[in-house]
Amino acid sequence: MKPLIEQEAVRATAIQGALFSGLSEDLTCQLFAIATVRQARMDTVLFHQGDAPSHLLQVVSGLVRMTQINAEGAQTTLRLMRSGDVLGCVAAIQQFPYPATATAVEDSVVLSWRAPQFLGLLKQHQAIMDNALAIIGTRTRDMVQRVGDMAGRNVERRVAAALLRLVDQAGTESEEGIAIQFPVTRDDLAEMAGLTYFTVSRTLSVWQKQGLVSSGRQRLTVLDRTKLTAIAGGRSRRE
Repeated sequence: MKPLIEQEAVRATAIQGALFSGLSEDLTCQLFAIATVRQARMDTVLFHQGDAPSHLLQVVSGLVRMTQINAEGAQTTLRLMRSGDVLGCVAAIQQFPYPATATAVEDSVVLSWRAPQFLGLLKQHQAIMDNALAIIGTRTRDMVQRVGDMAGRNVERRVAAALLRLVDQAGTESEEGIAIQFPVTRDDLAEMAGLTYFTVSRTLSVWQKQGLVSSGRQRLTVLDRTKLTAIAGGRSRRE
């Protein structure tokens, strides 16, 4: 059994997520009571694309990469999930196989709910249902934006749009700007933009000379988000 102080720390962080937003203390306690705290070491697969949706998860700490394999066998990084983000919500509620694979890319802590228990609580309490629907709506808008970013756009606009999404999902404020550090890689950025690694690297090299980004060992920092937003066509808000 986890020490009480650790459970309290996990709870204090977890309830900042969208799933707990605006819930009464009683509902918060009920939702947390049926959850299991899981520790996931780096490279642990939390669920695989195509698996039955037995659980849904919320990231408490760490970082989780969502990837999808298409019919041709090519892998795409869909997004990075960090504290407060919910994984497998749509699949668990709609009861269809997970559409992507969730992998911890650094040591992480997650809350895990068995789908039947969660769905039972969801049906009983409209407030939890409302939060779940809001999460689904946000994720849908994110996917629609991703499709729009990749359709009919030139290389620079696609890279800029993907980089801004990556900044929102995995960026950390620094003195220079917003830093994206390993284990998030340029491969992730290339997959999110639907371009090759070399195309993305060439674009970043040009932007580095222009002072828009700074590239270092296992680190990429956005120095001028305003200009990148203009390149992307104005789509930079955090969903």
